[in-house]
Amino acid sequence: MHPSLFSLPAEPGRESEDACAIGDGLAVVVDGAGLPKSSRRGCGHAVAWYARMLAEAFRVRLEARTTMMTDALAAAIAEVTAAHSDTCDLGQGSPSATVAAWRVVGDHVEHLVLCDASIVLIGADGTPREITDDRIDAAVERRAAQLAADAGIGEAPAEMRFAALDQMRNVEGGFWCAHTDADAAQRALAGRTPIAQLRAIVAASDGGTRGFQKFGAHSLDDVAALAADGRLAEIAAQIRAAEDAAGPLPFTKPHDDIALVTATF
Repeated sequence: MHPSLFSLPAEPGRESEDACAIGDGLAVVVDGAGLPKSSRRGCGHAVAWYARMLAEAFRVRLEARTTMMTDALAAAIAEVTAAHSDTCDLGQGSPSATVAAWRVVGDHVEHLVLCDASIVLIGADGTPREITDDRIDAAVERRAAQLAADAGIGEAPAEMRFAALDQMRNVEGGFWCAHTDADAAQRALAGRTPIAQLRAIVAASDGGTRGFQKFGAHSLDDVAALAADGRLAEIAAQIRAAEDAAGPLPFTKPHDDIALVTATF
């Protein structure tokens, strides 16, 4: 069994900040956080570089089936941090990312999600279940509202929301993602499912799930049916059509990178 992969950048000719790494019975999706340079001013590396490095480092460690997925991710984060800690002032900011991964171990499939990337488990009867950690939205909205209130304004502007994002990353009461702190990996959502109970599994960046999460392009059931048939490009086309129809929305990217990796059983 080998994964099927589909990736599409947000804009033609632009490098995707999503990265995928696949192996024998395993897949990794890393969604690099497209933050302004001010939020990663201590590092000269691109977000895409961080995503690629982390995806490959995580994939290599997942090959050892006796290593827990959270431990493999922690080691991968530590490796990438060490790779540029001598050349960059990471205390002043660094690229970060969300992660979704799965791997086959014996007669089970293990999964891991860190932050708002997603795993979709598609049951043998076609019923889907999405696994994602959406604490980021609530944490940032809460902190941004506090900053706006402290400043005596009604709605937090974009720069204040980015400040809230920085302040709530990898702290208690906030949200957890891949950054420079390897211990964040232990906050990932992880589990395992018997293969006999599954028709397929999908790992997706949040660009690959925004069709049903934000834009009403399709339902989770629709996505599950298309993914189980390997029709990943159709999922992406529906997302792009819905993004275009929606037009500009506040604090929402008009288009996002899309990464989807699936396998059927």
